[in-house]
Amino acid sequence: MHCENYFVLTGAMGSGKSATIEQLIPMGLKCVPEPARQILQEQRSISAGGVPEIDPDLFAQLMLSRATSFYLEHVTAEAFTVFDRGIPDMIAYAELFGLDTRIYYNSADHYRYNHCVFWFKGWKDIYRNDEERKMNFQQAYEYGERTHEIYRELGYEVIQVPMLSIEKRAEFIYSKIQHKRQHGGT
Repeated sequence: MHCENYFVLTGAMGSGKSATIEQLIPMGLKCVPEPARQILQEQRSISAGGVPEIDPDLFAQLMLSRATSFYLEHVTAEAFTVFDRGIPDMIAYAELFGLDTRIYYNSADHYRYNHCVFWFKGWKDIYRNDEERKMNFQQAYEYGERTHEIYRELGYEVIQVPMLSIEKRAEFIYSKIQHKRQHGGT
């Protein structure tokens, strides 16, 4: 399955992806939230085990399931859709937790996005921990670097989003997507 109208924002945790997504919504782009934050909030709210510190395998599988559900939920829409992380990100999570990555690679091969992926490099000046983001900056940075490698290994063109204000980052991404829209989505 290949959806050329699906665009992914990926990279380091705490690098501004979610804030940029919030800026893209008023520009008229359909945006899909990051699965990790949702799973963490849900699992912690009911004192369940699907969090990395209790059961990283369950956490990773819940994220993969949610990411796949998001993918399939929007598959009939023709609108350009921006995802805060894609299924290939789940490979990096599985590696981070020392899990077998086969099902994550299989899913990433089966569910494909637009060949252009927007990547956010780790940015120490804006990195913050919060209720869901517990890892330190170095871990987040290394995770981001690995996502870059994974998307390239999977044949995606990785476009680095400049380290600018959130508004300028959103404009950068929006202009690239508009260019794709004007040229038939490729």
